[in-house]
Amino acid sequence: MAFLDPPNAAQKRKRYWIAAGSALATTVIMTMFLIESRWGYSPPDPVIIYAQSWKADRTREDAIADARATKAAREAKLAEARAYIATLTGKAREDAQKQYDDYVAGGGFKRDIPYVAARPSVEAIVRVPPPAEPPIE
Repeated sequence: MAFLDPPNAAQKRKRYWIAAGSALATTVIMTMFLIESRWGYSPPDPVIIYAQSWKADRTREDAIADARATKAAREAKLAEARAYIATLTGKAREDAQKQYDDYVAGGGFKRDIPYVAARPSVEAIVRVPPPAEPPIE
């Protein structure tokens, strides 16, 4: 029954192992928190995609008119950019033209103007009443 009354050397050795194990466990946990905070294990944020919704009675002509209006809006934006580039000179013009070419090649104008309605599908929710006539005195 010597294990009930161990010598002092055995008790010290046991305490050292417990202290080393505690320090190691704390270090591992702190290191894992550091790694997670720097590089993270969390999944990336979800991408939200919005889709256009139309009335059920939308006709083919309405869809074609919307497509034409969208194309016209995109062309107007690109024409505005080309007109601005035409006003520049030298290195600024070359840089702006390269940026414009990259924008068009990457389809940026399609993301910036995804849809334009030819005519609004809903009426305005807020109606402003006509101005009241001043009282006659």
